[in-house]
Amino acid sequence: MLVLAVLIPATVVGLIIWIAVGLRQRAAEPFSLASATAFYAHLMVIVTATAALCGGVLLVKAAFGFLNTSYSYGFQSFAGSSGPCPAGASADQCNPLVPQFDLTPQRTQDLVLGLTLVVVGVIVAFAHRALAQAVRGLPGGRPVWVERGSTVAFTVLYGFGALFGLIAAIYGVITYFVLPAASSSGQNGTFTIGSGGQPFGEVVGIAVVFIPAWVVAAIYLRRRLRASAPPLPPPLTAAAIP
Repeated sequence: MLVLAVLIPATVVGLIIWIAVGLRQRAAEPFSLASATAFYAHLMVIVTATAALCGGVLLVKAAFGFLNTSYSYGFQSFAGSSGPCPAGASADQCNPLVPQFDLTPQRTQDLVLGLTLVVVGVIVAFAHRALAQAVRGLPGGRPVWVERGSTVAFTVLYGFGALFGLIAAIYGVITYFVLPAASSSGQNGTFTIGSGGQPFGEVVGIAVVFIPAWVVAAIYLRRRLRASAPPLPPPLTAAAIP
């Protein structure tokens, strides 16, 4: 999947930074088995939630494939043009039909894989969220660097996916409908094959899935920042001024 090319490097870099921050915070916070469990649970929530979103991308891609197979899986429209027919040749021999590829199995595979990722990802994410809730009451089971780091990780990771999806979707849709059709020259003439652009179903799916996820993560991050901000001092009154 295209989105993994963006998310995997961002995840690796973010994980390294997250672990480095956690090692520096060990002196300020107690580190116990509950702390390690909390880190594992939050990390798995991020991984499985992202897997569920990737499944959503595949479902959107398959949905565009049901509207028009070429939107997601390739070129399906063909128009043939042949030269002069040789003596004694039939019309079919002179201007043969270009074979159309059956991409239905690929569309079905994406549909099944997408549903599997969504169902398994959501179930496993909720299970690990419950695990994180269970260790909160234990000593060291609620490290600040883990809870705040997971919120920032969600926002940054999905921000990368949303930005990539938005740019790629706009480019893919425009090029698909604007670029002239591709042509292929054969023995019997020139054939026009579909659109000049690449299928855009997957990149549109990335935008459709990751932009709302980014917005939700950003709103949650903003609420956490407001909740953790120290209260403002009360305003001075006239009686308090010497």
